[in-house]
Amino acid sequence: MAGADNLKGKGFDSRSTEEVREIARKGGINSGASRRRKRTMKSGAKMLMDMPITSKEITRKLKLVGIDEEDATYQMGIMVAMLQEALAGNVKAAQFIRELVGEDPKQEMQKKEFKLKQDEFKYKKEQDAKAAADMDMSGSLADAIMEAYEQRIGTEDDAENEE
Repeated sequence: MAGADNLKGKGFDSRSTEEVREIARKGGINSGASRRRKRTMKSGAKMLMDMPITSKEITRKLKLVGIDEEDATYQMGIMVAMLQEALAGNVKAAQFIRELVGEDPKQEMQKKEFKLKQDEFKYKKEQDAKAAADMDMSGSLADAIMEAYEQRIGTEDDAENEE
């Protein structure tokens, strides 16, 4: 492993089980705190985006585009700004809007590939089921042959015993 020489004497391999356990516990606690902070930030951002715009200038610009005052939220303001940027020639803004609307060629290709993989999986599953059924059939045929053989041997033994 590249760079493993730099860890000699400092890595987990040289620590006691208790030390490793304590380090892992602290890491888990910090990870949970970090996830909580991110979740709080995300919910705060959603709340801010849904707030109505109070700026008269921004609501006036939104009205010019055709957005009613009751629909004027910060989220809508950002979308209008992105649309204006895209119309001005900003390629990244155009890509952002295209992806948001769901017309991204990459996403469409990924969906098609996923569908093909699902179909392939179903086909292989059906083929495996058919093969298993064929094995069961051949097993029962072998059993029938064996049973017929044993019956024949049994009747020959009975005939020899009568003599």
